[in-house]
Amino acid sequence: MGSNVQEWSKFLSRCLHNRLPVGTFEGYAKLLHDRSPVTGHQLADLFLTPNTSKVTSFDPLLPLYIETLVGCDLIKPSNLLDGLYRVSKLQDSRGPSSGSTSDGDHEHLQRGHSPHEMEELLIVDITRMYSTGQQPKSLSEVFQVLRAVCVWMSGIVQTSARDDMMQHDVNAEVVHLSMESLMICALAVAILGNPRVSGLLSGTYPKDIKKALTHSLSLFIPVLSRISIQNASQLEAFQRQYGLYEGTTGKEIDKIMDGVGAGTLHLDGLADFGDLDGQVINSRAGPYILLNALLVARPAIDDTLLLNHLYSRYKGNISTLTTDLIVASFDVLSNAAFRNEHRQTLFLLRSFLINKVPLLLTELATSMFPPLTPEFCVAQALTHVDPQAFPSFSSMFDVSTDGGILSEVRLEFLFACCLHDLIPEASIEPLLGEPPMQELPPGGKYSKDLLVNQCMNDPGRIEALLGEIESMDGNVGAVVEAVAEVTRNMCAAKETVPLKSICTSLAQKPSSLDVILLFVTPAALLQPISELLDGWRYEEDQGEYQPVYEEFGCILLLVLAFVYRYDLTPLDLGVSRSESFISQLLERGHRSQTLDKLSEERNKQLGGWIHGLFAADNGISDELMSSCRPQDFYMLVPTLFDQSILACHANFMSLETLKGGLEYMLETFLLPSLVGAITWLTHKMWKTQYPGSDVLMQVLQSLIKPRSISGEAATVHQVLLSIIGSGLDTALSELRRREPSRGDIDPLVHVLKPHLSFKRTTASHHRELESWVPSHVDGLSGSLRNTFQSLVLWSTAPDINMTPASYTHRQIIVATQILGARTVVRTLLDELKLQSQNGSGGLALDIATALVCAPAIDDIPITITITTTEPSSSSSSSGGPDQQHQQQQHQIHRPNPRLTLREALKLDHDETAPTLSASDPVRAETIVRLHRRVEAHFAGIAAAAAAAAATTNIDVSAVAREVGAQAAGVSAMMMQEIDVAAAAVGMDVVGSMDMGGFPSLSSAAGGIAGVVDVDGAMGDVLLGKAAIGLLGDDDDDDGMGDLIKTDLDF
Repeated sequence: MGSNVQEWSKFLSRCLHNRLPVGTFEGYAKLLHDRSPVTGHQLADLFLTPNTSKVTSFDPLLPLYIETLVGCDLIKPSNLLDGLYRVSKLQDSRGPSSGSTSDGDHEHLQRGHSPHEMEELLIVDITRMYSTGQQPKSLSEVFQVLRAVCVWMSGIVQTSARDDMMQHDVNAEVVHLSMESLMICALAVAILGNPRVSGLLSGTYPKDIKKALTHSLSLFIPVLSRISIQNASQLEAFQRQYGLYEGTTGKEIDKIMDGVGAGTLHLDGLADFGDLDGQVINSRAGPYILLNALLVARPAIDDTLLLNHLYSRYKGNISTLTTDLIVASFDVLSNAAFRNEHRQTLFLLRSFLINKVPLLLTELATSMFPPLTPEFCVAQALTHVDPQAFPSFSSMFDVSTDGGILSEVRLEFLFACCLHDLIPEASIEPLLGEPPMQELPPGGKYSKDLLVNQCMNDPGRIEALLGEIESMDGNVGAVVEAVAEVTRNMCAAKETVPLKSICTSLAQKPSSLDVILLFVTPAALLQPISELLDGWRYEEDQGEYQPVYEEFGCILLLVLAFVYRYDLTPLDLGVSRSESFISQLLERGHRSQTLDKLSEERNKQLGGWIHGLFAADNGISDELMSSCRPQDFYMLVPTLFDQSILACHANFMSLETLKGGLEYMLETFLLPSLVGAITWLTHKMWKTQYPGSDVLMQVLQSLIKPRSISGEAATVHQVLLSIIGSGLDTALSELRRREPSRGDIDPLVHVLKPHLSFKRTTASHHRELESWVPSHVDGLSGSLRNTFQSLVLWSTAPDINMTPASYTHRQIIVATQILGARTVVRTLLDELKLQSQNGSGGLALDIATALVCAPAIDDIPITITITTTEPSSSSSSSGGPDQQHQQQQHQIHRPNPRLTLREALKLDHDETAPTLSASDPVRAETIVRLHRRVEAHFAGIAAAAAAAAATTNIDVSAVAREVGAQAAGVSAMMMQEIDVAAAAVGMDVVGSMDMGGFPSLSSAAGGIAGVVDVDGAMGDVLLGKAAIGLLGDDDDDDGMGDLIKTDLDF
């Protein structure tokens, strides 16, 4: 048998060297198998690890040859799976003591691992065979392929356990393991769903097969759920269908962990700690902290990020995940109400619950299989909702009770779920406990594409949609996406007039901005607008320039509203070029320049604006605006104010002239430029030595409290006050502290007061900070401990005390900024150690993990669309101006200069824990427990992200076409050699081309038979001799054509 394997090895080497077409290969393979039979296992091992120096990497012909041998029943799918596993990297997870590995197996291992491409193609091909019913062809093959799949699943579990214990970083191997897991899952689903296999498993079959399936599925599904809950749920459905469950003993898991010593933890002194992970408990506070972190400032609801955190947390338990997500959404809203958060915060959280959560539930529903339904999860969640925070709608009319501001929330949420087909309308009344006093939206469920088409056909439709952004009916997601799409289209078409209307309307509604960011990122909406402003140019036939300034200013005002409300950077807006207008404006649009630093053109423009504003016989003419683009004017405004105030201070200009001229800036077409001007004024107020400080306050009064202003300008002025209000109020408070006798400060503070809540950032108000830093010695650390204890206490009995613990994630952020990440982590470790000693270690560990793993804005990548312009092929030939625009999306991660809680914990794990293993083993164990739980959580997130990025549904036909195209790329010399060989035996190759121009085996045989022997007998002999030339003992690999011609001379 060994000599037969050698013959097959030489045959494969020559086939690959000469690029033999698949059709011809099939005939030769059958002949060789008749002469030198080998087993399917031997063939699989040979083809998966070809013993030839000429084949050192993935060859696209190999999977085609292997597929051909499977079709001829020379190799069975189970042989392939066994062979692939023996040369896969999963073998690395098995030490030398893991099972009885034969010498042949070690020989294959020494040859290296199979290429990823080969592994993927073959596993996907086997999956296709079982899903289409081509396989299995025998009962024994069913058993063998089931055993092989069990081996693969167990190998993945072993490798995953090893990587977890060894604290591996996320790298290409982790990504490959995730892809392998998904492919084996797809294969297992195809096999278990195959009608022939299904019929067998539904009856009686060998106990060892059932035991192997039960054991491997029980271990594999939890690992798979860290990567993809949807795929894990499919396997769980088959597990339930066939009753493949085992007992609760952990002996099998213990076997997997054999050989993994305490040294892998980098803590030799902790070998006796036993189960370092402890009992895994999902507390009610966990998702509550997660949503708080995502909604504490700018809404950072990235669907993928949120779901990946939940998938990693709940593994395969989709029912608990869905229920807890709903409950946490209600908890976050009730917490804000009890904390007396601003009404805009309550509105945002309410919109999140009603408009965003049903969309997330729709995504999660794709992973649910009967009997689990979204309605069941909704019903379960409502039983845990605090009835005091969310009373019934009828309580509004009960004078003896306080109806509450959130009395309609449950009703609105249920109707939103009904709108998205999560629950039937008939279930609303039973779930609510009273007849509903509401109906579904009259327009039904919105579609983004339909709304975009409506806006294209009816320009007035967009105004109506802007008003619906603040609705509570479940349709807001489609509305926001449609508005964003229409805005992008207007920017591309430079339709500035309707775009101005949209931007002005949105800038007036801070709550609408919050809701928008629940569904789209700032870059998705503002990058096209920023690019439009950057490339703004006058038309050649421009008539009036004031409307141009007005359109430019109102569009820019929306960008500034976003920037100042959420403290956005140019990168957040999708602006990556530092020389762009938006980047320049945000960086130095509030800074004045000395005249000697201005270019000659800028000096001329500045002089023109000074004369236009302050000269009695002049004005702001079209000539002035035509000579100064809007972008240049906005960059000049701080310098214009600086020079004007200094001129007044030096008595070159009267105060009345100054104030009268600056009142021009209150016109709608110039008013947005006051953002930069007042920001400059605010900065000057902090400087006690500014020469014009006496004039500055009077200028500020004329701009903040104008004597008269038009109706449209008054609307823009209110937006202006919101943008600059917080910074100016702080500066005025400092000025009042320095000069308490001033009487011109309070009127300005009174005007600004309604606008002080405009900003939504992680910064904490001084009153809130004072509440966290009481007089006792622990200060902010003590406040942090109290918060942690309250979260643990609430999670101990959440159904008894439904009112959530008072919490805002700002406390963690501020503590990290003031105390440092390492101090915060050590505070959490102190509390975790204390709670563990008090018997609440499981809950405390989960809460500490949630706090450390809570996502931040920096965790969300920014997607930037880059448009490249290239001359089209037609224009290059004709010299015309035609150009092609190509758009590419790139994800950019923000640099984070601060040490994160996760990084601080890792430092403690690597540096502190080893030194404490002897002196304070309990604290060392606490550090290791928390670190391992945190890293396991992030590993689950990385695996889920890798699964999403991987090609889970590979187009086998497309891959085959690509491989076939590569295989067909034969050189002209090779084609000539085959033609010569064919001519030597009289082959009729005309009209019988197969596989990219190769003569097919059947037509070649027919040609020989037709020339030599009418009944074909001699043809068989000749074909056999030709094949023997290819398969013979000659070690020379000079070429197939020469071999055939030589051996035909018999």
